[in-house]
Amino acid sequence: MTYLKKALLISLLAACFGLLGACAEKQSSEVSSNETTVSSKKGDGDMIRLRINGTEFHVVLEKNSAAKKLQEILPDTFSMNDLHQNEKYYDLSQKLPTNAQRVGMIEAGDVMLYGNSTLVIFYHSFETSYSYTRIGRIKNEGNLADQLGNGALEVERIH
Repeated sequence: MTYLKKALLISLLAACFGLLGACAEKQSSEVSSNETTVSSKKGDGDMIRLRINGTEFHVVLEKNSAAKKLQEILPDTFSMNDLHQNEKYYDLSQKLPTNAQRVGMIEAGDVMLYGNSTLVIFYHSFETSYSYTRIGRIKNEGNLADQLGNGALEVERIH
């Protein structure tokens, strides 16, 4: 792929993510240190709220069967482990529907499914040749790498 095509692809992805973030609805926050909290909102523009080490993040979900199924099966508590110092992952207990595509460029804040049962939150941007099913995107990710820190994170889902 030529440099110009890569630059165009990156620009288009950035514009799409900007539009997704602009459509997200604000949620009220509940703060707790050293804990990640996930809650789901049904309706137009489904969202999952994450609280990581006292900071709340909003994941604007894709409108696909994988994101919908994730909302149904995500456990009340789980741990996300670190991999390659660029992502946190959690192996789900059930398989999700997939529509894996070679994404090319991963952006900090992307939430994706690797294979059919590994939920991944990326906190650094990089190019990849791997295929993922898009689950969503963290809106206003700020410095996600600092917020997620090193090592495993305990996650609690709020219904």
